[in-house]
Amino acid sequence: MTFHLFLTKKLRFIFIVAFIIIFIILNICSFYQDVNSFNKEVNLPFPNNTGIMKIDVGQGEDFWILTENYKLYHWNAIKRKFIRKAKDYEPIYDFSVGSDGTVIISDYYHDINIRSYIDSWNIIYGHYDNRNISICDLNKIFTTNNYMLFVGGYYKDIYFWDELDRNDYYQISCAFHDKSLWFIGYGHYIYLYVNKYRKIIRSEVPFKQIKALSEQHAIGIDYDYILWEYINGTWTWIRNNLYHWDAIEREFIRKAKYYKPGQDGTAVIID
Repeated sequence: MTFHLFLTKKLRFIFIVAFIIIFIILNICSFYQDVNSFNKEVNLPFPNNTGIMKIDVGQGEDFWILTENYKLYHWNAIKRKFIRKAKDYEPIYDFSVGSDGTVIISDYYHDINIRSYIDSWNIIYGHYDNRNISICDLNKIFTTNNYMLFVGGYYKDIYFWDELDRNDYYQISCAFHDKSLWFIGYGHYIYLYVNKYRKIIRSEVPFKQIKALSEQHAIGIDYDYILWEYINGTWTWIRNNLYHWDAIEREFIRKAKYYKPGQDGTAVIID
C-alpha cells in the first residue's frame, strides 16, 4: 500500500512537471510565430510608372494603395489587378482602412469622405485641413492637421467630432485589435496616446511610418529604412534596406515604405 501511494504521488508529480513544460513550450512557439508572422509576404503586380505613398490592409485580400500622384487603387481579388477608386475626389491626400473594411479618404479639399457603395463616397467631416487620418472601424475615426487631434464617433448615422489634444501629430494609427492610438509626434518619435495629459513614448529613435496592431504591438520604419516590430516593450529588427527596381529611373530604390501588415501579420509588398 505504501509503495502504491508513493508511485501515485510520483506519477502525479511527473504529470504536473510535464504539463508545465508543455505549457511553456507552447507559449514560446506562439511568441515566435507572432514575431515571424511578417515573413509571410504577398507580392502584387503594379505598374512601375508611379511610386507608392501609402498602403493599408483590411481583412483578407482587402489591399488599398495611394500613389505618389495622389490616386487611390483597390486590389480586385477576382480580376487579380488593382482598380482605381474615387476618381472624382482626386487628388486623394490620405486614406485609411478599418478593421471592419470601412474605408475613408481625405479628398482634394482635405474633407473626410467615407465609402458608402462600390464607388460612392459621402462626406463626414468638412474641416478642410485633415492632413492625416486613421479609422478604427465604422464607429471611431481619428484625424489630425499635424498639431490638433480630433476623434469622430458614429451615432445614429451621424459623426460627432471632438478635439482631443493640441500637439505634434505627424502620423496617427488606430490599432486593429483594441482601438488604441499610436502616433509619430514631437521629434518624430513614436508615442502611445493615453489622454490629453499623458502620452507614453515608445521609441528612442525617429520613425517615418508606423502601423498599430494593438496597445502592445506595432511595426514601424525608421529613417534608416529599417523595419521594426514592437511587442510588449521590445523592438525587434525585421529587415532593412528593402529595394525595388524602378523601370523608369533604371535604378534600385528602397521599398520599405511599400511594406504593410494586415491584421494576421501578412505583409504586402508591391512589385
